[in-house]
Amino acid sequence: MGKGGQGGQGRTADCALDEPVNVYLYGKSVDMSKFIHKHPGGAKAFRIFQNRDATEQFEMYHSPVARKMMNAMSKDAPDAPAESAVASTAIGRDFAALTEQMDQLGYFKADYVDEAFKLFLTLMPGFLGARLLHSGMPVLGAFLVGFSFYLSGWTSHDYLHHAVIKGSSKRLVHWNNAAGYLLGPLWQGYAVEWWRARHNTHHLVTNEDGNDPDIKTAPVLIYVRNSASAAKALNWAQRWQQYYYVPVMCILDLYWRVESLAYLLVRPVRKHKSSWCLLAIHYALLFYVFQGKLAYLLLMSLVRGFLTGIVVFATHYGEDIIDGGDHKMTLVKQTALTSRNITGG
Repeated sequence: MGKGGQGGQGRTADCALDEPVNVYLYGKSVDMSKFIHKHPGGAKAFRIFQNRDATEQFEMYHSPVARKMMNAMSKDAPDAPAESAVASTAIGRDFAALTEQMDQLGYFKADYVDEAFKLFLTLMPGFLGARLLHSGMPVLGAFLVGFSFYLSGWTSHDYLHHAVIKGSSKRLVHWNNAAGYLLGPLWQGYAVEWWRARHNTHHLVTNEDGNDPDIKTAPVLIYVRNSASAAKALNWAQRWQQYYYVPVMCILDLYWRVESLAYLLVRPVRKHKSSWCLLAIHYALLFYVFQGKLAYLLLMSLVRGFLTGIVVFATHYGEDIIDGGDHKMTLVKQTALTSRNITGG
């Protein structure tokens, strides 16, 4: 929704493309400039973490194959400045030890029966809703299709983070990706590449002003955060944002669909053929299912947008906004500060 926050102090995402891009990993200063455009997670993450410790983020979101590649790239790299270390701080070491303990206890092992049940819960409302659209209950049908798309967002999230199917690197990456592509562009109509560029960055730098794309909501929504100067700068419409922000959530599905397509349109088609083909099938099936019921197609999109938006706002937007830049905060501390357990537990 445009730019957000209040300037993004310390922002590094816009550094020149021809400069060295040094990222601190495991105590080494690794030049990523030759790899920046090959990175599956996009180039922005490297620019944000230029001259900044990204060890915890790398550990959290990369496969064993990626770790081997990184070890090769950093073999002859110079040491990073000692004062830049974040992962080696007390809280960083404690969290790494806790992660290792939980791994040994088997807490990260997938329960495939449970995952199959989640897929059933995700997809069945969509099939039932498509049936009800043309069986005398179009409002309920549109709601169920939107609800299925909403659930699919969370289910595909886990697959595309390679958190469901475990095993060899091939199983870890390929099968999780396959499920993610089926649930992403084919089922709910969002390009995986767009989602990764946006959402992976959100996880790396949650609620960092100027870096986290999920809090770039201006000019529609402005974060005041008890700032008298920010409140004074609001225009006549923004002064009503406490009243209109909930209804605005309804357009999130439409907005993300447009943003997803815009992301692909400015990139070579040959590199994104899978997403284009799956999106074409998605929209062909979507308009087929809603033929003669286009008003309910709009209702479906509004339902899906509201359900997704209200959860996202509840879990992040009411939490701390952190200045962008090298704040020396561990990933676990940043995540705790900027997230909320919506169950209240």
